[in-house]
Amino acid sequence: RVEKVSGSTAGLALMMVLGSLLATVHQPHATMCGLLVQLASQLCEVLQCTLMQHFLQRLGFEAWDAGYYLSPAIAACCLLPSLILEWPHVIANHNVGLLFRQVPLLLLSGSIGIVVNFSAMLVIKFTSSLLAKLLVIARSAFLVLIFIAYGEDFTWLQVVGYIVTLGAFAAYSLLRSREMEQEQQAPPAVQTAAEDSPLGQGPMDSDDDRSVLYSPTSSVQAMKEQFPDLTSAMFWFAICVVAAGAYQAAVVGDLPSCGYGMFHRELTALPPLAVPSVGIPPTPYLEPITAGTRALKENPVDGSGGVHTAGALSVETRAKVLYLEDGRFLLHSRSTRRLHLAHRSPKTLLTSSWIISSKQFGTVYLSSLDNQGSMYWLTCDLALVPDATEACLLWMTASTWRQWRPSDDGKGEYIFRRQGDQDRFLAATGSGVTWSRKATPIRVDNWLPEACPLVGMSASPKRYEDALGEVTFTMTTFFQVYARSIMFRQALSSVFSHLQEQHLYVKEFLVINDWYAGRSLDFNGILKGPDVEETRREMLAFFPGCVGMSVVEAHARPKDQDCTFIFKGRAERGQPKALNILLDLMTTKFWIHFEDDHVFYQDVYISWLLAPIYDDPRACWGHSRGSKDEDAGCLKIAGVRLGAERGLDGIEAEDTFKVKDYRVPDVLWDDEYVKELLEHGGSDDDASHGWGKFQGVGAVWPLFSLRPMLHNLTYIKSLQAPLFYGGRPGRFCEEDNITVWESGGKTYRWKWNIELEFGVRWARSGATLATLSPGACMRDVSNGISSFEQSSEYRW
Repeated sequence: RVEKVSGSTAGLALMMVLGSLLATVHQPHATMCGLLVQLASQLCEVLQCTLMQHFLQRLGFEAWDAGYYLSPAIAACCLLPSLILEWPHVIANHNVGLLFRQVPLLLLSGSIGIVVNFSAMLVIKFTSSLLAKLLVIARSAFLVLIFIAYGEDFTWLQVVGYIVTLGAFAAYSLLRSREMEQEQQAPPAVQTAAEDSPLGQGPMDSDDDRSVLYSPTSSVQAMKEQFPDLTSAMFWFAICVVAAGAYQAAVVGDLPSCGYGMFHRELTALPPLAVPSVGIPPTPYLEPITAGTRALKENPVDGSGGVHTAGALSVETRAKVLYLEDGRFLLHSRSTRRLHLAHRSPKTLLTSSWIISSKQFGTVYLSSLDNQGSMYWLTCDLALVPDATEACLLWMTASTWRQWRPSDDGKGEYIFRRQGDQDRFLAATGSGVTWSRKATPIRVDNWLPEACPLVGMSASPKRYEDALGEVTFTMTTFFQVYARSIMFRQALSSVFSHLQEQHLYVKEFLVINDWYAGRSLDFNGILKGPDVEETRREMLAFFPGCVGMSVVEAHARPKDQDCTFIFKGRAERGQPKALNILLDLMTTKFWIHFEDDHVFYQDVYISWLLAPIYDDPRACWGHSRGSKDEDAGCLKIAGVRLGAERGLDGIEAEDTFKVKDYRVPDVLWDDEYVKELLEHGGSDDDASHGWGKFQGVGAVWPLFSLRPMLHNLTYIKSLQAPLFYGGRPGRFCEEDNITVWESGGKTYRWKWNIELEFGVRWARSGATLATLSPGACMRDVSNGISSFEQSSEYRW
């Protein structure tokens, strides 16, 4: 027997239970299954409290001892079901990073849990398990009554039940305290050996015997002799579960980048957002004012009862930029979480992006995005916080009534006022913003990457008859890392969407896909992704109308087939083979080449890409081709780079092009120098080799690269054959080990400098290239760079 309970105290305890039953009798969602589960949980809790009292009082342990034995076991029992039932879904939805971002709150919650558990153990130690259980019931009833006092919905039966519970608890506490006083004043009774000796060793004759038998040390030793000590095992099991979760998060890439190169990306589930809406400010859908009211007559379409619906009350715009007339943008900093006004920098991303949210037309919240996938809300202190509840409600309206109709450039001007304060407008002050009585008009436009001007390129006013149907667009793809398959969908979709004048100039789209063995590398970092045939079926399913075929079949494709996916086999693996296959298949004069991770964000006009080749008076293309003086004094413009300069203010740039005045360095005619250049990848500054630093020689990397560019295909097919390894004229070298170098006793081979070798031949034939302003607004979404960018700068 753990505790002696009198009839009166037992009756009061039952009265508390009766009060709780009265409070819950009107639960709308009570089911028999739920009641049985609740009853089972209560029985388990009673058993746990009783065993705890036996552990602390009869065996003489302290609360700290209970924590030592129970904490690892509880952690293991909680983590094991979580590992089976929850972690697979958490990892699949890329939510592991959320757990690690909440570590401070988890530590705080755990600390509070420790305090609560030790408090319960101390109550059981010095009073009883029954009192500890009744304390929980009374605490819950008291909290509910507080919530009711602050406006929580209730029924009077609930109130009566909770009052009965608290009254019975007060009476129980008073009665129990009197009983304990009487027990202390009464003479000690003679106890039987079975009652007094927890280890069954007979009556205790002395205090020494009692101290030994009730000693925690002896009790622990006895327990160790009877049962194996599982505490250490459960402790390390819990540690291993947490470590396994961290490892899985690291493999998935779901941990925030720590800056030490361990993890390079972060995949998290999208946060819940409001419904997208059109208009500035965003316009809520349907009828927010009359929501819940009844219409005059029933809806004849669907027969509904005529109740006005709320529709989508919370709406938001797509990402926007806010900027002033002088070209400065409202920027936000992740490190300081403050606002400032400055020109956009191409080296940053998403620092100028804003989301405008609204629940009622004309009143908005501003939130910012950053390149870590986080969202911060603008407060009335003009700071950025992650808590949306602290966002400042703003009144947003046009600067004048005429601005509700956008100006000729399509941009409207708006002012922001703090809601509820007639004299506080958002205003510019130096390089920052503040609240002022005079508003600063702010322009709003769609966000584009900071490297792009808001106003993109325009079409050439000329129509180049000679180039009609003479452009082939190609893309090389390789999906052994399955994420690149998704990048490819985005890349090719952006081409179809933003490459303008296709119907005039583009003959066909050729996408070549490399072969790989086995399964692809999936998002969780294991080789369980789709195999090559499955990814190819996905390609065709995502772009209906495009035709997939082998390399042999592609050579016999119909002339009117304008979108072809070329599927390579095992023997045709490799980037140089892919490029040579494309060169063999193309029959046009011009060639636009992409890799599978380049994405357009603005419209790109093919006529503007052709303009330098046709309109520059020095271009050889404008001469009478085939004449003897074709090459005399003219420029061979062999390419036009798609990405180029933007306007200084990041808003717009004049439509111009510039042909680079490039002359091939004499040293590139020296085969011995070129061999050493290829062996070191064009980026080695080691002065120990015979030529010294490549940069000092003046010929590091020619102009050619496989970055997105419009190529003069006629010029490319006229180039000489590969210099040292054999091959056909106008084709890429297929030697795997062009670049070989030694470092630290190890030999390294880098096959991708087929690009550099091709560039040497490209430069030797006397070509140059042109750049555009503005260029195409585009981005490499994989953050990868071509070998052209391996050197520390573009050294032309």
